[in-house]
Amino acid sequence: MKTSVTSLHLLDGGTLDVESSVVIPSTRYGTRLTVPVQMFLVGTTHGYVLVDTGNDPRVIDDPEGAWGQKLADSARPTMAGHHHLARQLQLLGLSPTDVKVVIYTHLHHDHAGGGRLFPDAVHVVQRTEHRWAMSPDPQAAGAYVASDLAEPRSWRLADGDWHVLPGISLVLTPGHTPGHQSVMVWEAPDLGNVILAGDAINSHENIDSNVPPGITTDAVAAGLSMRRLTALADATDAVIVTGHDMEQFRAMPKAPERLRRTDEWPASRRLPDPGPLRIGSS
Repeated sequence: MKTSVTSLHLLDGGTLDVESSVVIPSTRYGTRLTVPVQMFLVGTTHGYVLVDTGNDPRVIDDPEGAWGQKLADSARPTMAGHHHLARQLQLLGLSPTDVKVVIYTHLHHDHAGGGRLFPDAVHVVQRTEHRWAMSPDPQAAGAYVASDLAEPRSWRLADGDWHVLPGISLVLTPGHTPGHQSVMVWEAPDLGNVILAGDAINSHENIDSNVPPGITTDAVAAGLSMRRLTALADATDAVIVTGHDMEQFRAMPKAPERLRRTDEWPASRRLPDPGPLRIGSS
């Protein structure tokens, strides 16, 4: 396979101030943690592909009006004008009309809020996630915002793993939500293989402690999805970009710079490896 990927950029969508245990469960209850809101622009020979769209731009001026009081109070966003997704694209000399495909890891408020900026793009999400987001169980509904999905758009619903374009693959990673997916970018210039984990892995602390994210609809599936990604990274020598790791975010080059390997990033972390299977007499 020859990759069609020509570039990868990290776009800065601001931050959230969340209760620590939603990132790493069973730790630091009652303390707050500042986490980044990230979006990724993949340049390809077929056009630009955006992975996740961050918060609703209305959050800049009125978080409560955009999300409601309960979500605004719990997520506590910090989002300035330069974090607007259109402004982030402007750093690269682009506009929303240049984006041909939008891929969502999942449809929570901090990943799907900017989708309305791309009415002419194809919007790709897992069928299971789309169905769940439209009618989530009450106990899991708080992170979905109906207005994020209300405007008409061209949806392409995936059913599991999918090789979307040469160099871009969807990897089904349920657990955080029923239809969560991660995105594998193959042979990105100056990077090699990259796994955009989304919230299947919130932080490298999840990997180090072998604990899945604190918010899940299925904790067992979430743990297996995390292991799937770390095994895939080991097998393909890929860099894992986690969903909400501030230390990682600070170390990564951001638009208008291309995402690339530096002396500070990436740090190499993996789950404990049981080692290869031994066959035959000892």
